[in-house]
Amino acid sequence: MDRDDPRPDPADGSPAALPAGWEATDHPIALGDLFQLLATDRTRQLLYFLTARGGTVFVEDLEAAFDADAVVGFHHIQFPRLVDLHIIDYDREAGAITLTPIGDDLRPALEHIRAMDDPEIAAVPDRAEQ
Repeated sequence: MDRDDPRPDPADGSPAALPAGWEATDHPIALGDLFQLLATDRTRQLLYFLTARGGTVFVEDLEAAFDADAVVGFHHIQFPRLVDLHIIDYDREAGAITLTPIGDDLRPALEHIRAMDDPEIAAVPDRAEQ
């Protein structure tokens, strides 16, 4: 494995989650990283929101749906981590958040996880429509 390649090397015993249709040359997410992401309520809420909305979501959409503390956490914690793992693209200047193909491939897993999640966390907030 190329030392400059940030992807885990299964030959070294690093498990990687490869969504359906992926090739070994795609950017797999280490299973530990995926579980670490999903262990955080706010990250799951953000991912549920993004997958429910589809396409590009803007920071204004998040501000309308979530409380201010959650949005601050998204900016400082969730966005950087999800960008590092190639799950979202975040255009800070435009305030646009878009699921990448990798993030979109996680949709079926997120649907299963959401069905098992605490109903308060699994509910996709949409105060803009209230």
